[in-house]
Amino acid sequence: MKEDNSDQKVIIVSLLVNLTDIVINLVVALITGSATIFSEMAKGIADSLGSIFLVIGQKRSQKRKDQDHPLGYSREAFFWSLMSAFVMLVIGGGLSLWRGVNQLIHPEPLESPYLAMIVIIIAVFTNGYAVSLSARKLKEEFGSLKVIFSYYHHPLVKGAFLRDLIGTTTSVFGLFAIFAYQIWDMPLFDALGAIISSVLMTGSSLFLIIQARALITGQTLPKESIEELKEIILRVGKIEDINSLVAIYSGANEILLDADLDMDEQLSTLEIEEILDVIEDSIKEAFPNINRVRVLLNSPQKK
Repeated sequence: MKEDNSDQKVIIVSLLVNLTDIVINLVVALITGSATIFSEMAKGIADSLGSIFLVIGQKRSQKRKDQDHPLGYSREAFFWSLMSAFVMLVIGGGLSLWRGVNQLIHPEPLESPYLAMIVIIIAVFTNGYAVSLSARKLKEEFGSLKVIFSYYHHPLVKGAFLRDLIGTTTSVFGLFAIFAYQIWDMPLFDALGAIISSVLMTGSSLFLIIQARALITGQTLPKESIEELKEIILRVGKIEDINSLVAIYSGANEILLDADLDMDEQLSTLEIEEILDVIEDSIKEAFPNINRVRVLLNSPQKK
């Protein structure tokens, strides 16, 4: 439960940061007429809705199993992470592109560009704090950010981290865009700030959509993890061969493992149960971040 609360803290902090960005950027966008600031506001709206979806997913994925869902509701995290990414694509990327192209085709000078720069500087720091919180959470569990983005699980915190990272990056580009406008007095730079933000949000949302789709459709663990699982099972002993081994993500941080094994035919029912326990304990020891592992052992095949 401590891990779930930590996940929720990351998501809620991301939501609060985004809500603050919306209010500030809305006011400044109306005052300055900046496409870059409008893009920041669109990103804030998309991120806020996305964070709400992630909170819903985090809550629903913890529901206890029932008759209709005997394996629980952990897959809810996959669906809501998909919805979160879709919102970023449509609202964040779409509105930013529309405003940037409009400023490109019909350029208008900015009012109070210094005010726009101050707001974006604040956005860099607020988004940066949310990124650091998400990064610490992921590093504590997986050791490095490279590892977590190489795997498909943990979509909720990963989604919050990626959105905050994109938010910080777009704010930095926006700051350069407004600064360039101030120097050369060219609305082109303001338009480019919004368009670049759109490209970054679109790219990150497509990345999250692809990963969410893989999880929903039953993405297997990476090949190296499958090989490690096979080695763990074979080390238990009394197992002659592994006919097949399927391990898929069944939740945000859960794995369903289905193994078809050739076992010693002399084993008793009690011995088979003991082997099951040893296999499960060994897997949990090797994969400490996995909360639940289901091992299904079929009857020994007769050759």
